[in-house]
Amino acid sequence: MISSKAISTFRKKLNLLLLLLMLPLSLYAAELRVAYISDDDGYASIISDVLSVLSGEVTSEKTISSYWEEQEKREERAREGQESSLRTKEDFQALEKFMKEDAGSMKEESLVPVIVSPSFSDEERAFLLSGDKDAFSYLMMRENLSLLIAASQREDGLMSESNVFINGEKAYSNLYVSSDEDGEFHLLLSALLPYFRDDNAAVVTLRVPGTVSVTVDGETVTPVRSTIVLEKGEHDLCFTSPVYETLEETVDIADGSIIEPELTEAPGKPMFISTLPYDAEIYYQGMRIDSHFIEEADVPFQLTAISDGFSALSVQSRLPMSRINMDLKPGWMDGVNVVENAKDRFYTNLLSTMISFGCFVAAQSLSGIYADAGLAPAVTLMAGVSVVGLVELLDSMFGYYQAAKLGL
Repeated sequence: MISSKAISTFRKKLNLLLLLLMLPLSLYAAELRVAYISDDDGYASIISDVLSVLSGEVTSEKTISSYWEEQEKREERAREGQESSLRTKEDFQALEKFMKEDAGSMKEESLVPVIVSPSFSDEERAFLLSGDKDAFSYLMMRENLSLLIAASQREDGLMSESNVFINGEKAYSNLYVSSDEDGEFHLLLSALLPYFRDDNAAVVTLRVPGTVSVTVDGETVTPVRSTIVLEKGEHDLCFTSPVYETLEETVDIADGSIIEPELTEAPGKPMFISTLPYDAEIYYQGMRIDSHFIEEADVPFQLTAISDGFSALSVQSRLPMSRINMDLKPGWMDGVNVVENAKDRFYTNLLSTMISFGCFVAAQSLSGIYADAGLAPAVTLMAGVSVVGLVELLDSMFGYYQAAKLGL
C-alpha cells in the first residue's frame, strides 16, 4: 500500500520538475524515447520482444501528434524561462531583442522509437506498477520519455495475470496459461501496436529456417518469435540462404497473414578436408570416403576422422564450407588436462616444501636454544626432508613450465 506521505512527496517533486522545465531543452529530437519496467524478468523479456517487432518508423498519428505537441509545450516553457531570466537580470536590451525573435518552428521529422533504461528507485517502481498517473507524469518528464510501459504479473498455479500500464493508463490486462508465452506475446503485440503503427499495419507470421535471410521491399527484416509487422498491401519478398536457392515472390499482406515460402535446397558445393594426421580415415554422413575432396557437400553435414593412436574427431555444420581442418589429438591426451595436473603438482610441492623448510628452521632454532635436549637427529631428518622436497619442487616447476609452453 502506497502511503499518503509518499504521494505528497511525489506531488512536490512534480511541481519542482515543472519549474525545471522552464530551462532550455533540446527541441528538435526525432527520437521517440521508450522505457519499460516489469516486476517479472520473464514478462520483461516478452515486452522486449514486442518492442523489437515494433522497431522502425512510427506511423501512429496519435503518438506522432502527442509527441510534437509535447515538444511545442517544451519550447514554450523554455522561452518563458528565458524571458523570466532576462527580466530578473533587468537586461532590457537583450529582452527587447529576444521578444522580437520568432519562436522556432517545429520541424516534424519522422519518429523512430529508441529504447532507454532509466534508473528508478524501488518506491518509484512501486508507484508505476500500481498505475499512479502522477508518478508516470513526473518520471516521464524527468527522463524525457514519450512512452513509459509498466507491467505487473501475478502467477497463481498454472495461470498468470498480467496488467500493463502505458503513460499511466491501463492498456492491457489478461489472464493466460503460464506456459503460453507465445500467446501472451501476440496479444500484447496487438495491444501495443496502435502506439507505434497506424491502422494500415498488419501483424504477419513469417516461418523460415534460421539460416534464411529475408528482405522486404529491399530492406532486411528480422522476425522475432516468427513475427514481423508490415503495411497492408503488396510487398516484394526475397529469401536468400547458403543452404537454399534464392526465392523472390510478391505477397499481398493482410492482418494475420502467414508467410511460409517453399524453399528448394541448393546443390552441394565443393569442400576440401584437411586432416592431421593426413592418412586419417574420413567419414562423411556416416559413410567412409577415400578422398579429401568432396565435389558436392550437402548441408547440414557431419564429418568424422579416425586414426590409430588418436582420438576420433567429429564436426557438424549447418552451413556450407569450402575447407575444413580436422586436427586429431593423440589418444593419451584424451580426457587428461596436462596443464591443470602439472599446476596442481607444482602447487602441492610448493606447499609441502614451505612446510618442511619451516619445520627445519623451527627444529634448528629449538636445538640451539635447548642444546642438551638431543634434537640433533630431528634437525638432520627435517633437513633431509626439505632437500628432497626442494628437488621435487624444482622438478614439478619444470614440468608445469613445459606443459604450459607446449599448450597441452
